[in-house]
Amino acid sequence: MEIGLAVGGAFLSSALNVLFDRLSPHGDLLNMFHKHTDDVQLFEKLGDILLGLQIVLSDAENKQASNQFVSQWLNKLQTAVDGAENLIEQLNYEALRLKVEGQLQNLTETSNQQVSDLNLCLSDDFFLDIKKKLEDTIKKLEVLEKQIGRLGLKEHFVSTKQETRTSVDVKSDIFGRQSEIEDLINRLLSEDASGKKLTVVPIVGMGGLGKTALAKAVYHDERVKNHFGLKAWYCVSEPYDALRITKGLLQEIGSFDSKDVHNNLNQLQAKLKESLKGKKFLIVLDDVWNDNYNEWDDLRNLFVQGDTGSKIIVTTRKERVALMMGNEQISMDKLSTEASWSLFKRHAFENMDPMGHPELEEVGKQIAAKCKGLPLALKTLAGMLRSKSEVEEWKRILRSEIWELPHNDILPALMLSYNDLPANLKRCFSYCAIFPKDYPFRKEQVIHLWIANGLVTKGDGIIKDSGNQYFLELRSRSLFERVPNPAKRNIEELFLMHDLVNDLAQIASSKLCIRLEESKGSHMLEESRHLSYSMGYGGEFEKLTPLYKLEQLRTLLPIYIDFKTVGLFRLSKRVLHNILPRLRSLRALSLSRYMIKELPNDLFIKLKLLRFLDLSLTWIKKLPDSVCGLYNLETLLLSSCDYLEELPLQIEKLINLRHLDISNTWRLKTPLHLSKLKSLQVLMGTKFFLGGLRMEDLGEAQNLYGSVSVVELQNVVDRREAVKAKMREKNRVDKLSLEWSESSSADNSQTERDILDELRPHKNIKEVEITGYRGTNFPNWLADPLFLKLEQLSIANCKNCYSLPALGKLPFLKFLSIRGMHGITEVTGEFYGSWSSKKPFNSLVGLRFEDMPEWKQWHVLGNGEFPTLENLSIRNCPELSLETPIQLSSLKSFEVSGCPKVGVVFDDAELLRSQIEGMKQIEELHIRDCNSVTSFPFSILPTTLKRIGISGCRKLKLDPPVGEMSMFLERLSLKGCNCIDDTSHLRARSLSVYKCHNLTRRFLIPTVTETLNIWNCENVEKLSVACGGTQLTSLSIVGCKKLKWLPERMQELLPSLKDLELSNCPEIESFPEGGLPFNLQQLHIYNCKKLVNGRKEWRLPCLRELSIYHDGNDEEIEHWELPSSIKSLSISNLKTLSSQVLKSLTSLQYLEIAGNLPQIQSMLEQGQFSSYLHLTSLQRLQIVDFPNLQLISESALPSSLSQLDINNCPNLQSLSVKGMPSSFSKLYIHNCPLLTSLLEVNKGEYWPEIAHIPTIQINYECL
Repeated sequence: MEIGLAVGGAFLSSALNVLFDRLSPHGDLLNMFHKHTDDVQLFEKLGDILLGLQIVLSDAENKQASNQFVSQWLNKLQTAVDGAENLIEQLNYEALRLKVEGQLQNLTETSNQQVSDLNLCLSDDFFLDIKKKLEDTIKKLEVLEKQIGRLGLKEHFVSTKQETRTSVDVKSDIFGRQSEIEDLINRLLSEDASGKKLTVVPIVGMGGLGKTALAKAVYHDERVKNHFGLKAWYCVSEPYDALRITKGLLQEIGSFDSKDVHNNLNQLQAKLKESLKGKKFLIVLDDVWNDNYNEWDDLRNLFVQGDTGSKIIVTTRKERVALMMGNEQISMDKLSTEASWSLFKRHAFENMDPMGHPELEEVGKQIAAKCKGLPLALKTLAGMLRSKSEVEEWKRILRSEIWELPHNDILPALMLSYNDLPANLKRCFSYCAIFPKDYPFRKEQVIHLWIANGLVTKGDGIIKDSGNQYFLELRSRSLFERVPNPAKRNIEELFLMHDLVNDLAQIASSKLCIRLEESKGSHMLEESRHLSYSMGYGGEFEKLTPLYKLEQLRTLLPIYIDFKTVGLFRLSKRVLHNILPRLRSLRALSLSRYMIKELPNDLFIKLKLLRFLDLSLTWIKKLPDSVCGLYNLETLLLSSCDYLEELPLQIEKLINLRHLDISNTWRLKTPLHLSKLKSLQVLMGTKFFLGGLRMEDLGEAQNLYGSVSVVELQNVVDRREAVKAKMREKNRVDKLSLEWSESSSADNSQTERDILDELRPHKNIKEVEITGYRGTNFPNWLADPLFLKLEQLSIANCKNCYSLPALGKLPFLKFLSIRGMHGITEVTGEFYGSWSSKKPFNSLVGLRFEDMPEWKQWHVLGNGEFPTLENLSIRNCPELSLETPIQLSSLKSFEVSGCPKVGVVFDDAELLRSQIEGMKQIEELHIRDCNSVTSFPFSILPTTLKRIGISGCRKLKLDPPVGEMSMFLERLSLKGCNCIDDTSHLRARSLSVYKCHNLTRRFLIPTVTETLNIWNCENVEKLSVACGGTQLTSLSIVGCKKLKWLPERMQELLPSLKDLELSNCPEIESFPEGGLPFNLQQLHIYNCKKLVNGRKEWRLPCLRELSIYHDGNDEEIEHWELPSSIKSLSISNLKTLSSQVLKSLTSLQYLEIAGNLPQIQSMLEQGQFSSYLHLTSLQRLQIVDFPNLQLISESALPSSLSQLDINNCPNLQSLSVKGMPSSFSKLYIHNCPLLTSLLEVNKGEYWPEIAHIPTIQINYECL
């Protein structure tokens, strides 16, 4: 507990406010008891006691840090008030239920009298039970009330007035660090004199000094960007987790895909090492705490094969970490007095001129000095003082005793800033302790959670707007900071808290808000009220089992950290059926991103106090009817539920529902009865189908937020009808989609234009989509520069339009897509608009043209248009030619597909040179289906190009260059280019050749290629290697039907080969003389019958992974002598298999057996799997496609086994589950129909024996 920090009481204050609201004399609750006078008196007594406790609460908060008895009293009060709140909330639920039932009985006007009349349906036992619970609650509170005097607590009334502050855009400032920035940049750009490939530069300093800010400033510097071929940033933080770090770095460099989700650490580290090999990279490891040298050495080994000049920046607070990682550390000093004052002044005097307030300036300089040169302290404290204009207010901060108290890493400035917060902001800030460190959270989500837990005071307007003001207030005080959103085209803002601010929130929440992974013992869990946990792939049963006893839990929030991908996870049925229903006090529940198809109906009967329910990104088809009984529900999120088809018919029962999000629910049509949700303030993602709904319905919907779609616009008759939509008034809609049916035709083009003109959105719009518009030209609003927030625009299938609007005038447009515009023949100067100062399309990042069959000319202004364009895509525009160069100095990616006349450019060296000489930053080029391309002049392409893909260019030839080819690519892909006959001269780290049927019989492997894929090249017969050898590490050959020979002398010429795949190459007869390279680690052979038959010895001492699709004689496999180094073995299409084959595999961890073994009925038959017990390292066993297998006995399984997978064994009817190894943690059984009923949850014969297994999947459903 930190001295001087008022903690915990903020949540008590919130709970008391809820209770006072419910106990209002004229509310539904007391009216329900109006005939039970004794109960009414008890309610009044409860209110009096709570009021007496509330007026000493502020004093108790201030004294608890220095008085352990007051602290204990507050903890007991928290428990007692929580109990009282739950009781009152349950009673209030009954009052709401009676109110709703009264409405459904068609009472003309549901009144309090009608609520009290309806209570006749409640039994006398109900009221007796309530009376007893009330009396018990009052007794507990009376005991605490009597202790007030002995504890010396004084009455203290806190003003509820809140200061008005600005929603200033808090910028990232670096003051006084220019020398450190230049020093770090120089270190990164300089080459090591000793030729060392990898240099680690640690930045060390105490928390709040700006280590991360310094690293960010350098990371984004243009000089640094241009120097390194690959950059990645990853926040390590605590606890140290090698698997998480490896996955994160793979995601950062773009090498992580969905197949990697279930890979183990060794596989992922091998992939990361391979991805970095030979590249000059810069990696930032931010916030490193771990000082275990062995773990650091293991991590560093992943980077050592990078190119010379690769660098790693490490930020850390620990000197020991810095010394361990590198000897060229940068030690961060505190800011100078001058820099400290500049930073403080920039934030504290945002709204005033310091020269006009000399008294404040004098005190401010003294306060800045007390911050001791720490940027975080300066910004936070200055942010707090920004709105205080009285000198005494500043002096009170200067004279505070907190400056002199011990603070154990929580800066005094942060403590002062927290204590200065009004009570409502204290509780909202403290609640954010449920977020992990370095977790980027969404503003919308945070506000919803605050509201659900009663932390936002109800005002006269929309409660969400109040929550937004709270959030902006905390941000203005630098407690929240905005961070970039890594998801492409996602304009949603993300925020996080500095580590020290996060520590402050944890202390302020007084263990009420915790992260499950960081909880220490069951006692800490039992004290918690709000809990988050990191999502995982195991179904969550084992992780969430400790929640069984948490009956007081108010928030359960799964956390998914990676915003770059749409991660989806399974959730155990045992969690849904057994754990969640016990959490009856829940106010906020998120099941987002879980692959749930169906929710149990009784779940929401138990969780009747829910106010926030997030089911977004789930697989549900419909909501259970019990959802309609959540009368307290205020927020329901259903966005991106791709399978959701309908909402419950009685959704109108949700009388408190304020916020409903149904955006991106493609199968859901907006129900007509949503209009009956009288409390609805925010409706997101609505689809208005004009026909079932009228324009008047759209106009009357004043609660629309987020995205709105208006479909079937061909049903709108004229301008007068379109006016009724009132689109210009809908200032909270940020995405508008307007759609006409493609099958419809227009009678009057002017009428169509008038209709679209009246559908002009409010100026706050951020994204517009227009599809199937039937007019011949567009209204002027589409290019109105007053749309200052418009960032994305899509125009599609407007086939009658013959011109494009002047979209170049939109000042902040970032992404533009134009598709299916069949009437466009030219893109003229009109497209750019007339500008006086700014360049046309001055903010555009991405531009896409597609399916424009008549487009012939693209007129170029040559005035520096598209100055920020990074991605250009032109698809299926067969008549377009690009004869006039377009100067695109920022372009990074260029795609041309199905544009034969554009392809001609690549045949004309001079024309191509004029087109690309302005592309100074081009990195990626894709050419598809351009049959006119006959040559490709690599020699004149810019050296910035890293990735090239060419497909469907059937006439393309690649002539060897004169002299050595200078360009070196990261990746080159050639597909369906039938005239290419030689690739040996190409210089690419990764080369993929697909369906190039004219490749010569002898395929010469390029010397610099490290990853080579040759797929479906039917005329290749032999692979060869140049005399000097190659750097090849991975070779994949698939579908080369005539291939007979692998390269000779592979051990000598391919010493670096680690991964070899041979698939569907039936003519390969043998490995080369001398065998495969000794260093080979992964070998995959499928449908290569001649190669596998007759094989006995493998002679691969380093082999770790072997996969074979066997198609040989039954006896031959018995003679295999497999390397003992193998850790993963997959054998498919077996006809026989003896455990004798596996006897040497003492390191085996994963075994998959799949094939036709019709004679096998038991896993214990003589000679057939008679024992896996000697496989003492085996962790996972996968059995697939055994048509007659009937029995698997536990005696066949080794004690080390942790996972068993059984798939497609239709006659398997017995699984001895009693003797499962104690290490067993995962059971997957799919397509074994005779076992399904035996494994059914709570019903099946086997269930009692397997119920303890953390992860169980039956027929792809997580139990």
